[in-house]
Amino acid sequence: MSIYKTAMKYMGILLVLLFTLSGCNHKEHAPAAAAGGEAEPIKVTAYSAKSELFMEYDPPVAGEKAGFLIHLTRLADFKPVTEGGLKMVFTPSAGEPVIFTMPAPTRAGIYKAEATLANPGNYSLKLITDGKGFADEITVSEVQVSNKGAKPAEGHAGGEGAIAYLKEQQWVVDFMVTQPVKKDLGSFVTTTGELVPVSNAEATVAAPLAGTISTVKQLPFIGKKVAKGEVVAMIDPPIRPDGGIGQLGAAYAEAKNRVALAQKEYDRAKRLHDAKIAPLKRVEEAELALSSAKSALEPLEKSMGSVKGEGSGRIAVRAPVSGTVVEVTAGAGKGVEAGQPILRIVNTGTLWLKANLPATEIATAGKSLNATFTVAGLTDEFKPSRLVSVGDMLDPQTRTLPVLFEVPNKSGRLKVGLFANVAIRTGSVAGALAVPKDALIEDEARWFVFIQPSGEAFDRREVKVGVEDGGFVQITSGLKGDERVVTRGAYYVKQAESAAKGGADQGHAH
Repeated sequence: MSIYKTAMKYMGILLVLLFTLSGCNHKEHAPAAAAGGEAEPIKVTAYSAKSELFMEYDPPVAGEKAGFLIHLTRLADFKPVTEGGLKMVFTPSAGEPVIFTMPAPTRAGIYKAEATLANPGNYSLKLITDGKGFADEITVSEVQVSNKGAKPAEGHAGGEGAIAYLKEQQWVVDFMVTQPVKKDLGSFVTTTGELVPVSNAEATVAAPLAGTISTVKQLPFIGKKVAKGEVVAMIDPPIRPDGGIGQLGAAYAEAKNRVALAQKEYDRAKRLHDAKIAPLKRVEEAELALSSAKSALEPLEKSMGSVKGEGSGRIAVRAPVSGTVVEVTAGAGKGVEAGQPILRIVNTGTLWLKANLPATEIATAGKSLNATFTVAGLTDEFKPSRLVSVGDMLDPQTRTLPVLFEVPNKSGRLKVGLFANVAIRTGSVAGALAVPKDALIEDEARWFVFIQPSGEAFDRREVKVGVEDGGFVQITSGLKGDERVVTRGAYYVKQAESAAKGGADQGHAH
């Protein structure tokens, strides 16, 4: 378990113990009827577009004071409303509305009121906030006021769940409750990959002839940008007089002469054979000699094209491609043999992402694949520009199929050799019922969420999951679209559930 998770675990336990020790003190806000045991407080949870209302109140009796305890939570961040007044507007089925005003919360998120309604009957209730930068209206469907002397209306739990987790606990941690959303989700195969150079964008610069790396020109350092044709190294010829550019030029001239002579001999043999003077074997021998001479000339031509001699016989070595120097294997003053590597250049403006598609997913290889990937050290999610190729042979060690994607890298933030976590899209699900991934709790290979039947009550619900895309997970069964789900802080509800099973008493202490 990480340090962060361990800290969060003990913070949750500490909060549970804190509220356990605090106990429940309903007397501070409950009416005399509730305190006397005549009726339990009525609990109501209601929502507007911006607020969650959780209210506990005494069963009202006409002409008598009824206590109201109101919790107001902003849905945007699930934190308490901390300032501004609150109006309670009671509207009877006939007659004028009755208004009670509280100038400010008694505590963050909590308003208290004692309201006296003179006449019995059913009232609709509207709560109007005028907090700074936060104005809202919340409607409560019905408040029933009983006749004096009659049995008050029974209190109810308002859809109580099995797990109690108080508003004061919710407000002090990273907590959020939202409804599931309908989203178009993609189905993906997740795998690993590596960023590699494009095949024609990498070159090793080698010494064309034996000699010594000259000190008259500094070798480029790792990370330096070089252009195609730029001189990247100078080689001093060896001490012996036949070394350096002179040796290369002589060898090149000699090889050209051999090709010319071999061509003449081939042409002569062919004419004689056509005239039936020379046998076919002579033509074949001449053709073989010509081919051999051309093969000897080809590397010398390339060397002459890549170097440029100076009057001193020093050889200038040029970059065959534009790019970034990623490796330097020689040093100034050190001797090199012909063909020995000096440095390596990679053009990183475009890279390839080599993803390893599991053998069990090769059916997706025939589709038009697209992907996203992340790398360690960067928070961004990257997207390749196109699919380059899909391999035809599984790697015998990893049993994976190589898939290449092209990745633009003009900024240079992506580095060759970085390992990547790759998500390859294989399809889509339209209008999926989805919750954020953080809402899910795994327990014994099953998935659960915590739903909120009312403001301070929660239930554990087992769900079946489908595809995952962009931090959201499809719920295929176990959840309705209008239920409210703990999407952040599910761990704390889980701790409260464990404490409840252990007999802890989580009461109010307002």
